Amino acid sequence: MKYVKHLLLAAYGLACLYPFLWMLGTSLKTPQDALANPQSPFPEGAFQWLTFAEVWNRLDFYRFFANSVIVSAAVIAGVIVIYSMMGYTFAKYAFAGKKLIYYTFIALLLVPGVTILIPLYINMTNLGLANTYVGMILPMINGAAPFAIFLFTSYFRTISHELYESAVLDGCNALHIYGRIYLPLALPAIGTISIINFIGTWNNILWPMIIVDSKELFTLPMGLMYLDSSSFKKWNELMAGAMITILPILVSFPFLQKMYVRGMTIGSVKM
Repeated sequence: MKYVKHLLLAAYGLACLYPFLWMLGTSLKTPQDALANPQSPFPEGAFQWLTFAEVWNRLDFYRFFANSVIVSAAVIAGVIVIYSMMGYTFAKYAFAGKKLIYYTFIALLLVPGVTILIPLYINMTNLGLANTYVGMILPMINGAAPFAIFLFTSYFRTISHELYESAVLDGCNALHIYGRIYLPLALPAIGTISIINFIGTWNNILWPMIIVDSKELFTLPMGLMYLDSSSFKKWNELMAGAMITILPILVSFPFLQKMYVRGMTIGSVKM
C-alpha cells in the first residue's frame, strides 16, 4: 500500500510539473517551432536563450519587474508594521470595545474582496490616487488586515505574559517592549505573513488593472496580459514573460518554507 501511495503521488507530481516544463520549453523555442510543435515541451533545435533578453529589454519587462518589486515590498512592509502593532495591542492590552473591534476584523475574512471594488475605485479616484503607486498599494495593505491581525494576535498570545511584566518592571515603555522583545520573537509569524502577501501581491492583476491605465506603472501580471492581448501572439515570448513572472516566487519560497510552516502551526493554535 505504501508503494501505491508513492506511485500515485509521483504521478500527480509529474502531472503538475508538465505545464511548467512545457512553459519553460516553449520559451526556449523559436516562434516557428512554438507554432509547429505546440504539444512538445522541448525545442527541436538549439535553446533560444535570447528570447528572455528580448522580452526583458524590448518588451519592457524590466520596468514591469521593478514596479512589481516596489508594490510588493511596500505592501509587505506596511502589513508587517501596521498589523503587528495591532496584533500586539489586541494580545497584551485590555481596552473598551477590544473584542468587538477584533472580531469585526476577523469577520471581514468572510467578505469577498470583489464586492468592494466599485466603491474602492470611486474612493481612490476622488482622492486623486488613481494611476499611482499609492493607489495600488494602500487597498492591498487594507485587504491583508483580517488574516494578518488574526495571525499576529494569535502568535503574540502564545508568548508568556511574564515576559511582558518583567519588561515593564525593568522600566521599558510600550514601544520598546513591542520593538525590542515581541517583534523579534515574532519572526515565524512575520515570515508567514510576508510569504502570503508577497505571493498575493505579486500575482495580483485585478486591482492594478482597475486602478492603473498607464503602461509605465504596469506590474508583471499586467505586462503579461498586455503581451497576451496582441493580435499575433509569439508563444515563445509569452512563455518567457510567464517564466520571468513566476521566477521570484519559485526562488524565494523554498528558502522561507520552514518559517512559513512554523508560523502557521505555532501562531494559529492558541487563542
